Amino acid sequence: MSESAQPTQQLSPERTNASSELNPRCMAPVDADSPFNRPHADVILRTSDSVDFRFYKLLLSLASPFFANMFALPQPGPLDGAANQTKYDIPIIPVSEKSAVIRKLLSFCSPVYDTDVPALENLDIVMSVLDAADKYDMKRVGKFVVKMITAPQFLEQEPMRVFAIACRYRAEAETTIAARYMLRFAAWEPAYVAELDFISGSDYQRLIKYHASCGQAVGQLVRLWSTFPLPPLDCKFCRKKGLSRLSLKDYQDSVIDALRIRPCVETLLNPEWIETMVRKAGSCPGCRDRAPRKIQDYTKELAVPLDEIISQIRLEIKSY
Repeated sequence: MSESAQPTQQLSPERTNASSELNPRCMAPVDADSPFNRPHADVILRTSDSVDFRFYKLLLSLASPFFANMFALPQPGPLDGAANQTKYDIPIIPVSEKSAVIRKLLSFCSPVYDTDVPALENLDIVMSVLDAADKYDMKRVGKFVVKMITAPQFLEQEPMRVFAIACRYRAEAETTIAARYMLRFAAWEPAYVAELDFISGSDYQRLIKYHASCGQAVGQLVRLWSTFPLPPLDCKFCRKKGLSRLSLKDYQDSVIDALRIRPCVETLLNPEWIETMVRKAGSCPGCRDRAPRKIQDYTKELAVPLDEIISQIRLEIKSY
């Protein structure tokens, strides 16, 4: 061996694995499982984590003008370098999304008998699917996914994110549902979420205006007080009427003050608020156990006119 010759360097298994982790494309591609491994498929989408999804050009073309235009272009001939990107004699299209996203995206493009409607476990995967749908111009898929974000699992846990996503995609019904749910919080309570960066300041201002308008509208309850007197709570221990000892004006003022901050019936059903009213009523130990239930029942009756008042307030949604 000459002095200039260098010994061949062998990569250790650890280094090879590290390289694969840094660049998933280095990993040997694997086939996706059913239903994306059918032998009669005519195109393969290879994800960034090296999973091959066999699918159909026709379905992709129907769902996506992006792919329709791609397939309409002249295909590479046998002497072109691109022709080597095949597997099972099927052309391969590399995509930048991970397999978890492509599986859900293709499921939305599949006939209903082919796959079940994919579950969207959290709003992070929702955003990934929506971003992919935007990228490939799959408008129908995007609209379908947006309609799913008002499910309780999302709305109850992250209502501000739901509002921002719905607002970003100009989904009027979903934006309104999320804004209505946001009435359960004071205007200053929701924390910042990254999705707010994708909507305008005027979009957020309209949410604040809607919240304030609902808070002002609850003052209309004043004209209904005679229809909803405080419930009696006869107590054989204290020989008094329990809740009726609560000043009507004190109760009315407490209701209006609470609803101006959080204008929804859930405010009045909050156990902490009910406990405050019970303490103000000065109920004895004998009737305190029944007082919360009485107030809950009373509030549920009050919920009907309150809901009608709030429903009259419209959220302004700017369309583009």
